[in-house]
Amino acid sequence: MSSATDPIHTHAWGTQPEMFGPRHEYRLAIFTRETAKLAPASKVLDAAIGLGQLAGRLEKQGHRVFGIDYSFDAALHARRTTGAKPVVGDLTLLPFRDGAFDAVTSGETLEHLDDDEEAIAEIGRVVRSGGRCVVTVPALRSLWTKSDDYYEHKRRYGRDELAAIFESASFRVERASFWGFPIVLVYDYVFLLPMNLRRARRDVASDAALRGVATVGRAKWLVRLVQAIFSADRFFAFVPFGPGLLLVGVRR
Repeated sequence: MSSATDPIHTHAWGTQPEMFGPRHEYRLAIFTRETAKLAPASKVLDAAIGLGQLAGRLEKQGHRVFGIDYSFDAALHARRTTGAKPVVGDLTLLPFRDGAFDAVTSGETLEHLDDDEEAIAEIGRVVRSGGRCVVTVPALRSLWTKSDDYYEHKRRYGRDELAAIFESASFRVERASFWGFPIVLVYDYVFLLPMNLRRARRDVASDAALRGVATVGRAKWLVRLVQAIFSADRFFAFVPFGPGLLLVGVRR
């Protein structure tokens, strides 16, 4: 049994459940529906590239993919497993010229940064006029849980708040919408939260239950089944509430 004196762990890079499993796949599908609208062979920066799953899907859509990540492990992993061209760097000081990209994607990243506004300003700088950005972030401070502590989030966003930051970075906000209500939200509370509380108290490598969950989370048939169930959330897209926000902006 865990006790109050047990050490509290945060996630280790590449191990957190948000980087695989049905929720992650569902969010990637949200991205690819938007990036499918880009012109063929668009030059896209994925910031931060993480394990490279989104970069791989962008490649399959025929885009030229570049990446940046603060983690050397992430950049190295993406270079080995995708055709993307990742570099190690800081999102608040992007090592690219002005207007270098047709589009920028960034999934579940801004909430980790000390200076998210500067990162968004940098995204605006490296996207060409008329180019696009597609971003997801966790939504609503009222939905903060111990999972946010575990993922080392610094904030969750309101829709108007997020839109205002992008507008100040010379983007016209084409879409700012909540996603994940009600089914993904229930999943977060019923499954992810208890699992993260366990992960925060225990060593994953020595916990058979946590290892089992990770294995099941990579079972393709189960991931597809749960992802299909999540798709029912689209019928509730009119509800201004949910655990996630999708923003699509066009550079003025």
